[in-house]
Amino acid sequence: MTLVQHHATTDRAARVAAVVADIDTTPAIDNDFYRLWMGGPLPYPAVRVFAREYLSRTRFTAVMVALSVLNTTDLAARVECVKNLYSEYGNGNAEKAHLVLLENFLCDLLSRLAGHEVSTAELSLEEPLPSTAAFSAGQRELFSSTDQRVVQGALLAQEHLAFAMLTRLYEGVRNYKPLWPREDDFHEACEYFYVHIGEAEKEHKREAITSAAAVCRTEGDFAVLVSGYDTFLTLTAEYWRGVHRAVTAADDDSQVM
Repeated sequence: MTLVQHHATTDRAARVAAVVADIDTTPAIDNDFYRLWMGGPLPYPAVRVFAREYLSRTRFTAVMVALSVLNTTDLAARVECVKNLYSEYGNGNAEKAHLVLLENFLCDLLSRLAGHEVSTAELSLEEPLPSTAAFSAGQRELFSSTDQRVVQGALLAQEHLAFAMLTRLYEGVRNYKPLWPREDDFHEACEYFYVHIGEAEKEHKREAITSAAAVCRTEGDFAVLVSGYDTFLTLTAEYWRGVHRAVTAADDDSQVM
């Protein structure tokens, strides 16, 4: 790579990074669900609704990253997507695949709240909310696009939302810490969050900026990338609105009972 090319790539990455700089202020993150979740413990029915919807949404994350590999033609961008995908699958260890860690945590949390064994297989039998189904359909459409700029815009949003999402979800999970009799047991159960917050999502954010910058060589490229990014933010905000309504309703019903 020549010096001129290096500067051009650096400039593009800086411009992409500026796009995500204010992501915390968007409704995809600054929303009522996160405030409710972090505000204090919720009863089992409400937590079960959250678990069902979050699992339904998250079970396709690795698939979306795989689609980003398939639907990105730029070699440099594709390499960054492959790194992300390898991480999603536990860096080659199936037991550490992120979806497996999530299922283990949700099963543990729900079982402790309910006082009996609750499996994630049970949750999978329940229909997700229409808003969750709409999110999944919209997400797949973005990542299945034949335009790599749309795909990279969606990936940029997904990975930068993920770190903020998981820090907030973890803060809410701490409300249930007394359910674990030993401090170490709680932290061991939270491996899903620590893997993401400690390393994975920070790497994924950097990789997403690099891959997005690789496909942005013109103003037109940048505009299409931002369009994909904004669409993913909108889908996510609507998803959390739906979850908030359903969790609040389940909380209200439990108090009446």
